[in-house]
Amino acid sequence: MAATGPSLDMATRLGLAAVEVSDGTAAHAYRRLAERAMAARPAAHDLSTAWQRFTRPPRPEGGQDQAEGGQNDDVSEALEVGRQMTDGILRAIRDWAPDLLVFTSFIGGGQSAADQAGVASVHIGIGMPHPDLSKMLPDPPAPPVLTANVCPPSLHPPGAKPGVPLRFVPCNGGGVVPDWLLVRPRRPRICVTWGSVLPELGMDETLATVLEALDGIDAEVVLAVGSATPPAGRTLPPGVRTVGWVPLTALLPGCAAVVHHGGSGSTFTALALGIPQVVMPHAADQPINAQAVLGRGVGTALEKTRPGRAELREAVERALGDAEIRQACSEVREEIAAMPGPDAFVRRLAAAAS
Repeated sequence: MAATGPSLDMATRLGLAAVEVSDGTAAHAYRRLAERAMAARPAAHDLSTAWQRFTRPPRPEGGQDQAEGGQNDDVSEALEVGRQMTDGILRAIRDWAPDLLVFTSFIGGGQSAADQAGVASVHIGIGMPHPDLSKMLPDPPAPPVLTANVCPPSLHPPGAKPGVPLRFVPCNGGGVVPDWLLVRPRRPRICVTWGSVLPELGMDETLATVLEALDGIDAEVVLAVGSATPPAGRTLPPGVRTVGWVPLTALLPGCAAVVHHGGSGSTFTALALGIPQVVMPHAADQPINAQAVLGRGVGTALEKTRPGRAELREAVERALGDAEIRQACSEVREEIAAMPGPDAFVRRLAAAAS
């Protein structure tokens, strides 16, 4: 596996053999993207408009600025990450001579390197179908021979290419599971998580809102927000505990609802496990994931990135008690379980490489 930054660490923790394909500048570029998106996020926004902003095509040199409909800097940063990884991936191709290169959404370095090296490529979609960033390049690389789509049919956006269906299998890494997590809770359990990136960017204000909204709720609240200690200067309300890093595959099965940021990993893990969701999107593809959750009826989504206490409390209580949401979650869980698994897709990979 070729990776950089946090992805490299995750790959090795999963037991994969990995090579570093960047000196760290690509990871820094990704972090700048996340930091800028967090700093620029509005107090309220339309979910679909936020996603359109992220996927706006590049602006020609000297063209219009973002406010006039030109390039979104987020796309520029994502393309820059891909460019900075390309040379390292090309070195790995030269040294290893693979028959096939498999790459994921958003990072264009894999597809570009495969094209330059004359190697067939396969695209593995992450979460909801994403726009093809490679088409935004001045000289787009050859298209992949296969594109895998993990999105269940009932959530698939109209007009998006279907691709080859592939069942989403949650893979959240390992971790130490607390004893209490193995015991069925006496009250409904609510998980609060911000994924792997946002906790490092400062989410204290949002976390404070969540804690205020859930104070006194008849449920057990588990904070899985990056640190096992409460935020500085804050005392946790009764019924709230922190766990730091625990794989969602260990935490969510015992939960009645999950409050999260709308990242693809959190969204699709909850979908695969049939857990009602409350989504608070902030940046990148999170608004489209939130829109999908809302549209399919598997949870609620807050259009304000800084929702009020009452609004958030109402959304959580609905996720806990709405029978239609629970039914929709069950339907989507069964839909995902019925999709072809990775074993079937591996046979397609072998055929594509031959």
